[in-house]
Amino acid sequence: MKPRIINRDRFEAWVAELVEKAELIAPTDQQGWSGFAPVGSTSGIDLTRLNTKVPAKVLFFPQCETILRAGSDKAELPVPTDSGKDRILLGIRSCDTAALEVLDRVFLDRDYPDPYYRERRERTALIGLACNSPADTCFCVALGGSPFASRGLDLLLVDLGDRYLAEPVTARGAALVGSYPEAADPDISQRRELEDKARSAIRLRLDPARLKSLLDSGFEHPVWEELSLPCINCGACTFLCPSCHCFDISDEERGGVKARIRLWDSCQFCVYSQHASGHNPRSAPRARLRNRIMDKFKYTVDDYGLVSCVGCGRCAIECPAAIDIRETVETLLARLPEAE
Repeated sequence: MKPRIINRDRFEAWVAELVEKAELIAPTDQQGWSGFAPVGSTSGIDLTRLNTKVPAKVLFFPQCETILRAGSDKAELPVPTDSGKDRILLGIRSCDTAALEVLDRVFLDRDYPDPYYRERRERTALIGLACNSPADTCFCVALGGSPFASRGLDLLLVDLGDRYLAEPVTARGAALVGSYPEAADPDISQRRELEDKARSAIRLRLDPARLKSLLDSGFEHPVWEELSLPCINCGACTFLCPSCHCFDISDEERGGVKARIRLWDSCQFCVYSQHASGHNPRSAPRARLRNRIMDKFKYTVDDYGLVSCVGCGRCAIECPAAIDIRETVETLLARLPEAE
């Protein structure tokens, strides 16, 4: 599948073609912050910012959804709570795409795949946008990612200034740009230069394999107490993380109709792990912060072979206590003892 060129003066027409094919979702301005929303033309699209505040996971794993309804005589499984149409997601960044791979392992790779998540994933085409100028808080490269990664996408767009380079990854992506001219050698060369520049802008380098080894034997180390002191356990880091996937189930009744609701939960909440008996194995803040770091760099590696931190930097940006996961990891690498 050959890369194509979409001239900037043809971009609006191309977006109109996408709107004709499916429901188009793209980053939009949400009163000062960027968020994914349905759009009908280029007028509402904002591709100038790097990441949306709320990650793309919300489009596949909503913060709140009804998974069962029951009246007086029968129960029924509702269809997913959005439109049910085919969707095209335009402008997803490589970190959010990498996070979807983690969510896929959780919701699709088991004996009982989640029907709501699966249905949304199957009917959504992903068009990524390469990050020419990563933010200071981005560190995907440190974890094996890339601001130009195409894995998991159907189509990758690279902004070349007066035109976009469109790289098909799947047949579904190729069908979206098949009528556009093929890219020339200078286009490919410029793309490589932009990728090299973007990768070199992310200077942080970590060793996830060594960190995993340290975490294997560092569960009771006193450093967790120090790291947890600023944390107020608000859960912002987990709600805005593109790969966090914990949820709670709530049964409600309104007007004689019962509903089972699935809603996001956070391991940073003090009652998250509390048992019915009242016992709470993570009653202390240090245990909750430790669980989050263990999950990102140890537990998902054990279970799925994947580091579930993708380096998007959202948690560092939004944390009201100014906790930076990069500093946390560097502290652990420096303080936890090597396994004997």
